[in-house]
Amino acid sequence: MKTTSLQDFMMKIFLTSLLFAKTTLGEHRLTCPQTKEAAEGDDVIIRCGLDPPVDLSDYTLDVARLDLGSYGDVYSYRNGKDQQDDQMDRYRDRTTLIHEDLIRGIVTLKISSVTLSDSGPYKVYVPDLTASFIVNITVVSKDQANRTKRNDFSTSGPPVGEESESEHRDGENRKTARAVILPSLLLLGTLLVLVLMRGEIKSCIERLRGRKEQEPERAGNGCEMKNLNMEAAKGDEDLERAAGNGNVLL
Repeated sequence: MKTTSLQDFMMKIFLTSLLFAKTTLGEHRLTCPQTKEAAEGDDVIIRCGLDPPVDLSDYTLDVARLDLGSYGDVYSYRNGKDQQDDQMDRYRDRTTLIHEDLIRGIVTLKISSVTLSDSGPYKVYVPDLTASFIVNITVVSKDQANRTKRNDFSTSGPPVGEESESEHRDGENRKTARAVILPSLLLLGTLLVLVLMRGEIKSCIERLRGRKEQEPERAGNGCEMKNLNMEAAKGDEDLERAAGNGNVLL
């Protein structure tokens, strides 16, 4: 019994150490959009989710610009508070962390009124969980953003539910073509059927003609047989009368 208890105890320690090692080696990972694009003057929101989710309220959180060296702190969060001591001046009073999302393991950082100089790679990092992700932000000028929107609108075609004038003409032409083609196809099909059945129709007509020619002959044969029968009956009557008068020789 003691040996079994000792083995169970050692197994629990081993499993606990595995879980601890797995966590410290990066069990969790951040999932963020790889790129973000905005026009100057707009707000950019970096949103990353931790998988599996963990309450990040008590964790350290950093967001840094990788292209600006060791002094590229964009935002820092430690001990449940925002830290601005090491934050770059260009981002001071322009970053807002949504603390409510931390409970669900989500990092949501808003950068307000971005400028062209805000373009670059941003690293979101949770040191205690060794979880990180790099988001590339691109800020374009207002004119370029407007040109892009106009190009997207011109290449996307008319809105759903509307049709252009050319599409309307094409629709009318298709309706006219159907109105002409369908009757022509029906007439052509009827003529084709008549051509294919011409032999059978001719044969039926010839059979009908043959029957009409045979009917008078049959009628004539019937009259002749009737006359013969009448003459035979008359001859029998004459014989009976002659026999009654004693004029018949036996």
